[in-house]
Amino acid sequence: MGLRRILSTCALCALLCFVPVMVQAQEDSQKLVAQMVNNELNAGKHASYWMFQETLQKGSKSEVDQVIEMPECWLRWPLDVNGNPPSPAQQQKARASLDRLVNDADARRQNRAAINQDSRKSEALLKMLPDAFLYTNHGQQHGDIQLEFRPNPAFHPPTREAKVFHSMQGTLTIDAKELRLVGISGKLMSDVTFGGGLLGRLHKGGTFQVEQKEVAPGDWELAQLDVHITGKALLFKTISEQQRQKDTDFRAVPAGLTLARAASLIEQGESASASVSDLRRVR
Repeated sequence: MGLRRILSTCALCALLCFVPVMVQAQEDSQKLVAQMVNNELNAGKHASYWMFQETLQKGSKSEVDQVIEMPECWLRWPLDVNGNPPSPAQQQKARASLDRLVNDADARRQNRAAINQDSRKSEALLKMLPDAFLYTNHGQQHGDIQLEFRPNPAFHPPTREAKVFHSMQGTLTIDAKELRLVGISGKLMSDVTFGGGLLGRLHKGGTFQVEQKEVAPGDWELAQLDVHITGKALLFKTISEQQRQKDTDFRAVPAGLTLARAASLIEQGESASASVSDLRRVR
């Protein structure tokens, strides 16, 4: 047997041995992601309520709000608007919104419905992770597992949101100890079109990033969200999703807090946080 044939045979044997290893590594990564998703979904079944500060920037507009999560609805009070204290008119508008939520059951239902809808969309995208992507495990760093992900060509996204998500490639980070989601960051690797481009097109290069942090033992909450996507939808409407959200200063909402009392607390702004910092969390 010639040297070339021997080398070719050795290379083929090495490849045949390597393929099962690759398949096993991929299956192990998929199982790891599936376990993380299951932990996130189970954690979501146990409600917890927090007071925190939310900084939201959309385009050139920015606002810092004090937020109190309640079972009936979420309450908000502006602390800063575009780098300035809220004006009397902005405070009056915020106060009117609080009054509606405290006194109008329909307003509370609408508020809660919007929150629940966002949660359902987040859960749907989370459930996609084990099947929508293929993963490469890059090991642990600082107690986190780093996985690179790319679209799984065998997966067919069922919704528009899923189609955009599935078109991304990036990094998934999992806490190695608790197997909880630490973060996910992705980038659109190609234009995403709807209706062959007639109903919309999102441009290649758009980015998406989510980070979670453990605010109490076993309780992980959204810490940061960054979306930078541009394009056009419905023929004429221009999309410019330049959004950055950061949530900080998490403090437990006190047990037995009424909606009226929560509305009164939130108007006090940052001082309200200190007044409930040592009280037990509602679950």
